[in-house]
Amino acid sequence: MTRLQSILFLILWVPGLALAQVQHLGRYELEHNWDNIDYVVISQEENGVLIVQPQLKGNNKQYPVVFHHLDKQLNFLWADSLTVDRQLHLKGYHYVGDKTLLLFQNTQLNRLIKLVSVDLKQRELQEFEPKTIVDLDIQEFEVIQDHAVIGGYIESRPAVFAYDLNTNKVKTLPNVFQNNSELLEVKVNADSVTFNVLSSKQNLQKDRTIVVNTYDYNGNAIRGYELETAKDHQLLSAVSSSIIDKEQLVVGLYSVKTGTFPSGFYVNHVDRTGRQTMRYYNFGEFNSFLDHNGERRAEKLKDKAITAKKRGREWRYKIDGLFTEMEESREALIIMGEFFKPWNMSTQNYMRYRQVTSPLIAPTDPFYNPYDAWTRSNFRSASQPNEFDFTHAFAFAINHKGELLWDHSMDIDEELKGTLRTFGAFQWSGADAYYAYYLDEELVARHLNGNEKERMVQKLRLMDDEDQLRYEKEEFQGIVGWFGNRFLVYGVQNVKNPEGEGNRKVFFVNAVAIEH
Repeated sequence: MTRLQSILFLILWVPGLALAQVQHLGRYELEHNWDNIDYVVISQEENGVLIVQPQLKGNNKQYPVVFHHLDKQLNFLWADSLTVDRQLHLKGYHYVGDKTLLLFQNTQLNRLIKLVSVDLKQRELQEFEPKTIVDLDIQEFEVIQDHAVIGGYIESRPAVFAYDLNTNKVKTLPNVFQNNSELLEVKVNADSVTFNVLSSKQNLQKDRTIVVNTYDYNGNAIRGYELETAKDHQLLSAVSSSIIDKEQLVVGLYSVKTGTFPSGFYVNHVDRTGRQTMRYYNFGEFNSFLDHNGERRAEKLKDKAITAKKRGREWRYKIDGLFTEMEESREALIIMGEFFKPWNMSTQNYMRYRQVTSPLIAPTDPFYNPYDAWTRSNFRSASQPNEFDFTHAFAFAINHKGELLWDHSMDIDEELKGTLRTFGAFQWSGADAYYAYYLDEELVARHLNGNEKERMVQKLRLMDDEDQLRYEKEEFQGIVGWFGNRFLVYGVQNVKNPEGEGNRKVFFVNAVAIEH
């Protein structure tokens, strides 16, 4: 390892400072050069951080991928590397049980897949190559009990496979491969032995609804049911809770009539007998969802929305959202998402349209930088959008019966260039929800359900008090949730130290915490 690869500076927070609500915990730097095409920062929760660094060198048929492991103080622990074929690119990753599993797929032959397991405790890499997965447009990747769950599309129909890492066997999940259907979610439940697969379906009334299937980790079906929706109510998206005492909740956006923008959120509760209760929350019924419009306009929109619902009239709002998995506690379930103005929307092809504007390469293929991916003619035509207006981050809590408890939001009001992807990151700790994003060399954050409504805006700390930031490369920057109230902010910077030897170009990871 080089000297720069093990640099660490722990910045202590001094109580009483004006900036007390953002605690700067530390910074790690790696030397950056032209053949480092991207960096992937993976939270390993309280076990630290994994940095994945692909390096393309010339026109070689293979390229090295370097793995850097840091502890939760951002101290360097160890590094290793492997070589992969040039056609293989990272499609997803999942951390669970002291292991990080990475999924690579051949961009020319989709049926060729490689899985790499990074074992933190044993400090070793292990490779797997399933042979019986057919051509799959991968959209989902989860890990449960030494099984990789891989979901996507085969000839425009959703399909999900469970791959046993121990036996090298692949099982095709039943009840998923359907016509006129979209894959919405694959979620590992809190019991760590079952998982949910959510997909869309047209019911007998030709309305779009959701099918919820639950499987054990071997891919055996446990139960399945279809959400009961009111006539002309289209269920667009879906995130699910775990099954708790045979009860479950599903939440997402709904629209009234077909081919229109959403009207609000639906919340579906199924009890232990299978009885469903569906609630439709109009956007105007939330305290803060429309606040990004400004106080006066927000109140007018709320009045229009609530009046329309009372009179049984249609009301819709031009908005769309990117949701995290539902957070769960004994007291509440938390739904969190970032919202943006969509260019267009199709009710029956809701997810497919978003894949056209945002190919999978953006959120889950970090080896193709999403900031400039839209410039590649093989992924995007000039007529497709390449800027997205993000309006706000929003979180709300419901009890285990689906009743609304609270909601809070934070304005974003920024444009995102390139392909559609998450703008910032959420964290949930105890009873507290946090949101933060990093843009224009500033960290912007808020304790969402705290007393303070104002956003916190701060610069990141550099390695040394004498360091001066010369410029930052926007296409490499990002933020991920870590654990508790902590976030990891990363990017590439050119830093000058007046007392040092010229400038240094580095990839950095800063650890921060939002205090209250």
